[in-house]
Amino acid sequence: MSYDESKAKDLLFVIDGSRSMGGKLRSSGMSKIRVVQRGLMGFVSELWPVSYYPWPVRMGISFYRLLGTPGSTQIEVVVPLNPPPASLELYRLSEIACKGGSPLIDAVRFGINTASDSARAEKVVKLISDGGNDGDPIKGMGDELRASPVVVDTIELSNEASAELREIAAKTHGSYTRPTNFAEFEKAIRK
Repeated sequence: MSYDESKAKDLLFVIDGSRSMGGKLRSSGMSKIRVVQRGLMGFVSELWPVSYYPWPVRMGISFYRLLGTPGSTQIEVVVPLNPPPASLELYRLSEIACKGGSPLIDAVRFGINTASDSARAEKVVKLISDGGNDGDPIKGMGDELRASPVVVDTIELSNEASAELREIAAKTHGSYTRPTNFAEFEKAIRK
């Protein structure tokens, strides 16, 4: 199967793995992390190419959290963006435990830095969070976000909207969505 390299895309999911992601969405009754796990399993399984290289859509999946006192950021790469793995270990998605805090700035920087290394024209980070931030405010990243060559789409799974996730999306020319159920989440990760 061939494809047009000019339409090739790198897509990196950076997911909040903090304690609050274990909470439930009021509208659906599902835990936020379960919505993410279920949605990504379907999406990645559907798009993962098995018979050709290079991939028209390369995908990476990472979880972030803040652990310990004083806190240190932990970023767990489940599926590396580049080089793409020969096989998927998607079972690792279901093994992610929600714990610790949410270092939003560290997550954004990790996503932008990882995707920036790509030579592909389209580089997108899908930052999935419930809007919590246990680190420095995003306002201090304004110039850094505006200069980013990477689009950051933010997907907020929360019962109340977060201004910080809207700001990240706006300053990187990304989109902000706040799905309230599983079907809306699936739509948000696909756009």
